[in-house]
Amino acid sequence: MTTTFFSKGIVFRIIKYGETSIICDIFTKEKGLRSYIVSGVRMSKTKTKANFYRPLNILEITAYDSESDKLSRIKEVGFSHVYRLINTDVIRSSVALFILEVTRNALKTGEEERELFDYLEKTLITLDTSPKFSPLIHHKFLLDLSAYLGFEPMQNYEENKPVFNLLNGFFEEENTSVQYVMDKETSEILKDLMKYDKEKLENFVIPRKTRQKLLEDLIIYYRLHIPGFKEILSKEVLEMVF
Repeated sequence: MTTTFFSKGIVFRIIKYGETSIICDIFTKEKGLRSYIVSGVRMSKTKTKANFYRPLNILEITAYDSESDKLSRIKEVGFSHVYRLINTDVIRSSVALFILEVTRNALKTGEEERELFDYLEKTLITLDTSPKFSPLIHHKFLLDLSAYLGFEPMQNYEENKPVFNLLNGFFEEENTSVQYVMDKETSEILKDLMKYDKEKLENFVIPRKTRQKLLEDLIIYYRLHIPGFKEILSKEVLEMVF
């Protein structure tokens, strides 16, 4: 039986299909991550319709929902939010694409994630509208997202536990025989960032190389805790623009 449902959705990825159609992955608030086939949007007469299905776009959709079909179809579509700064600022757009790529790699198809959807939507809209901007916003995002996914780092930092174990997810004593640990400097930054107010993040300033090292370690952390987590290609772009 085929029914319809209304939901907000964030476009994650599009793939060309046939001569005029696309297949798009959309993270919906109501149904989780779903794949849709959209026919005819690459025809010259329907070019404006294709603008809806660009990665990052936050939409309002009415879609058909069928348990028997892996690919559903969208009945109606409109914008829920129209980007301003993300569409014109290369740094913000690079951060947004990184956030999108990480989330896409971390999610499973068809699982309802309402709270995570709300958080992702709020993060993208804040990134698009806030006049203040921190080069640590994507680091903080990775920490917040890990909490939604169930492997948030434990806040147990102490003087005698100064290094963060990426495999176990907590701070511990220094041990040169352990493979997956952050160095002391990066571990201390992680400890501070975990407690830092997100609204005042622009005041948290650290050297560029330290930011890059922290980002590399956090991505390793994700790889260790999410089976099949893929390489994050947009990370290289971030390193160039920051």
